[in-house]
Amino acid sequence: MSDRLAIWLYDTKVATVEQERRRMRLQYTPQAIQTFPAGTPLLSLQLGLTRERFPNGVVRSFLDGLLPEDDARRLIAQDLGLRADDTFALARALGRDCAGALVIQPDDDEPPPPASTLTAEPLNEAEIAHLVENLRSAPLGVDQRVRISLAGIQEKLLLTRLPDGGWGRPVDGTPSTHILKPEMRDYPQTVENEAFCMRIAKNLGMDVADVETITIGGRRLIVVSRYDRVVAPNGDVGRVHQEDFCQATGRLPAQKYEEDGGPSLRKLAGVLSEADPDSLESLLRAVTLNVVIGNGDAHAKNFSLLHDRGGALHLAPLYDLLSTLTYGDDRLAMYIDSVHRTNRVTFKRLINEAATWGLSPTRAEEIVSDFLACTPDAVKRAESETPRTPTEVLEIISAQLDKLSAT
Repeated sequence: MSDRLAIWLYDTKVATVEQERRRMRLQYTPQAIQTFPAGTPLLSLQLGLTRERFPNGVVRSFLDGLLPEDDARRLIAQDLGLRADDTFALARALGRDCAGALVIQPDDDEPPPPASTLTAEPLNEAEIAHLVENLRSAPLGVDQRVRISLAGIQEKLLLTRLPDGGWGRPVDGTPSTHILKPEMRDYPQTVENEAFCMRIAKNLGMDVADVETITIGGRRLIVVSRYDRVVAPNGDVGRVHQEDFCQATGRLPAQKYEEDGGPSLRKLAGVLSEADPDSLESLLRAVTLNVVIGNGDAHAKNFSLLHDRGGALHLAPLYDLLSTLTYGDDRLAMYIDSVHRTNRVTFKRLINEAATWGLSPTRAEEIVSDFLACTPDAVKRAESETPRTPTEVLEIISAQLDKLSAT
């Protein structure tokens, strides 16, 4: 097997990664250099297009950002006979379907085949239930034929929706199109909690991943459509490149929380102000939403950048919206005007935070005020769309709106 990896983007081999003595180096290919303008953040903001080789540190943080985290990473590595800390080997094993548009595989392999849902292996409900039940021992549904990767620590199953509406296993490099997450065993109603919060965002006109809820094998699951996949009626799949803000700022996944050395909201805003200034207002709405629903887990890996083919960058659709305050966790993943607790953020603190990004206080007040005025109606509509909406989440939202409206 080759000791060099090829990274493919939009049917072009754009980079190679070599490892020597556990130190990696990434270099763009001549084809990439000829095709794209110099300096283009082709793979990442940290990996602008150049003829120079990138050193181990930046390569590791980028590739680690594509891989599962914590226990999921350890279990997958164990099952594949690899070391959990061997980023190069795990990327080689799992990189045929990762977040964004990248395909990572041994350099001597044939070019990736055209992306299609038709190559998925059809599943019936009993088979899906079995995969869900075994997520603790086989995270993401990975096995010898399903070599896929997605960051995060929550139990999740990656599947492909077939043109007839059925489900399939993304075998042999087939792109996954949906993420299925079962209710967390120690936290009741996480499925309804997340679906409700995502629908609030949708009803507020925010750019957010589509969701639905289902029951399989007696377990509730939320089904999240991957925003980095565009599926045609005939099953052809277009991958959309993206990176999370840990990757964009050169942080390891273990640094996704600000208290662990991760990026602050001001850092995210600084990236956006250079890449897409219009996204600053979207970021303020997202931060306000997270305060309203009591989502303290909006860390740097839960915000991402979309890369279009021309090199332009935009804030990606929102995802992983969940009221963590419902479960007694009031910590903020990224601080708001130095406030560390979700239920202590006030209207003024939101405005102060936005001002550090470069938004005028007047404009920030308009955005937050309009957002709060529209939220009650969006909550009502989301509740009507979500059977068994958790009462505790409704109570938290009511309390958070009162707090924000009173200051």
